This record gives sequence, C-alpha cells and structure tokens, in this order.
Amino acid sequence: MAAVNICSRDLGIRQGAVVVLDALLSCLPCRGADGREVPVSSTNLLTVYASNETLCFRAKGLTDRQLRRHLEKLETAGLIRRRDSANGKRFPIMQNGKPVGAFGLDLSPLFARSDDLRTLALRRREEADELRGLKSQILRLRAACTEIPLDEALCTFVDGLRNMVRRTTLTIVEARAALKQLTAVLTHHATKGAEAREDANDPRLETRAEAPSYSARATTGHNRVKAIQVSSGHDTNQIGDTMMADQTPASDGRNVRHIKPYSDSKKIGVAMSNRPDWGALTQINAFYDEPTSVKDTARIAFEFGKMLRIAQNVLASAASRLGLWDLLRLENRMAEQIAYIRDPNAYMKSVLRN
Repeated sequence: MAAVNICSRDLGIRQGAVVVLDALLSCLPCRGADGREVPVSSTNLLTVYASNETLCFRAKGLTDRQLRRHLEKLETAGLIRRRDSANGKRFPIMQNGKPVGAFGLDLSPLFARSDDLRTLALRRREEADELRGLKSQILRLRAACTEIPLDEALCTFVDGLRNMVRRTTLTIVEARAALKQLTAVLTHHATKGAEAREDANDPRLETRAEAPSYSARATTGHNRVKAIQVSSGHDTNQIGDTMMADQTPASDGRNVRHIKPYSDSKKIGVAMSNRPDWGALTQINAFYDEPTSVKDTARIAFEFGKMLRIAQNVLASAASRLGLWDLLRLENRMAEQIAYIRDPNAYMKSVLRN
C-alpha cells in the first residue's frame, strides 16, 4: 500500500481512490488454516465480494456515489478488474464450505504489478530525497546571493527562488538548473573579487595613476606661454624662459634626473610577493603548473575541489568567503589529510561556519 501511495500521481489516482483500494485490501482473507495471520499473496482468493455498504464503512465513510467513482478510477488505472455476475451482484462461489471463487472486484492486477510498483516507488523516494537536498542547497546559495550586488535580472531570479522551491510540481531538472545558475553567479562574483584584490595590490596601477601629473603641468605651462605670445606679441623663447624660471624650482630638474626608473622585473616581483609560495602547495602543484591569471587560479581551485569530491556550490561559497588562494591552501591541507576526512563536503562546510 505504501508503494501505491507514493506512486499515486504516476498512476493517475487521488487519495480518495487510494483509501478505497486500502478498504478493498482489508477485505481479503489474511488468516491461514491454523487461524494465524499470513501475508496476502497471489495464491489467495483475490476477488472482493463485500457489499458497497461495507466498503463505504471501511473507506472512512465515503458515500455510495464517491465509492463508485473511485472504483472506476482504479479500474481505469489497471489496479482492479470487475468480475460481474449475471445480475451484477457480488457473492462467493462455495465448495465444501469454503470460498473457491467469487464474483466481485478482482485485485489480481494490483498484485501482478507489485514488483513494478515497488521499483517505481523506490525511485520516486530517491528522487524526493535528492530534491529535498537540492532545495536546501538552493536556499543556502540564495541567502549568499542576497549579500552581493546583482543586476535587476539576477535580483528577480533570486527573489523568485523562494516561491519556486515551494512548488509541489518542482522537478529535479528545474532544481538542478537553478542550482547551476546560482553557482555560476557566486563563482563569477568570487572571480571578480579576486581580480579586484590583485589589481589593488598591483603597483603598476599606482605608477600609471601618478604619471600624468608632470605632463599635465607641462601642458598647462605651454598653453599659458602660447596665450601670452598671442596677446602681447613678445618673443616666445624669452617668455617661455621667464615663466619656467618662475614656476620650476632649481632642484626639480636634478631630482627628476636622479630618480631611478621602476623596472618591470621589480613590478612583477612586488605583485607576485602577495601570492603564496606555489611550491608550498605540494599536493596541488603535483597536478598543475603555477597559474598566471585569476582565471587559471579559479579553474585550478574548482578542478582540484572536484577531485576531492567537493560539490560545486560548496566550492563557490568557499571562494566567495575565503578567496581563491585561501581556498587553494584549504584544499591542499585537505588533500594531505584525505585519509582521515570521511566527508569532504561536510569538512569544508564546517570550516566555512567556523
């Protein structure tokens, strides 16, 4: 009965029909020759000849009209078969004081499909368990997405997830698609955050920001010389020398000449000093060369996490909270202790909680 209850939607029947089927099963003989209860099998008499009044009483007080409608649904679903007598009455065929046959409602189609129904029910139960886990992951990642800036389209998508997980018609395919999109959003945000941190630590950007100051000052002075020349008609060289003498201190030229140019090798050395030593990540560098960009770093972090059997959504959450390099350090430590970690997903979640 539990299998029929789980598969009722696949069979096209409602709970009222399931209650009637339970009432029909309760009318089958379930006692052996010694009076003990025995399980019902295909060797028993599987034809129910109880009256409608008895069936309505056992079906939690259904009316006669409701009973007939549910019996028709069960027959359409292929779970029962009618064995009507000439006058349409239900009664047993007796022999030596025992029923050997009957006219009524035959339940043999239900028992013939019992193996298929149990298999289908097991699959539906596994899908329900998987869907429950997907819903919890979607809600957890949705909460993480509410803490990061999103555009209008993504905000609408994230806001609609709460109603989506409440739908009884939600399928595993839809849940997986939503989880994949949420993971992509968090991964993209983590990658952008890592790129922003690298840009903030890059000294070349500071050099570029400071470079226009002298050229802008020189351009302003040149424009002023041109303006004075046009307005007064004086010699350009004389006016230019006078203005440069007024505006530029004598030590300015010497300081500029003595500044040592900032070489590219020094810039790269300072930028790379902010990263951890790739040789220290002994477990990861055995599989990958040192990354040269944020994109390569993210790819290595997610691929190595997949090798450790860590879910993509957990990796995305870890990259968003810890950053890519701290995630690589954590994965390297987990790989060193993998023999003692029973569930890598649970281990990383506990690290994120703490």
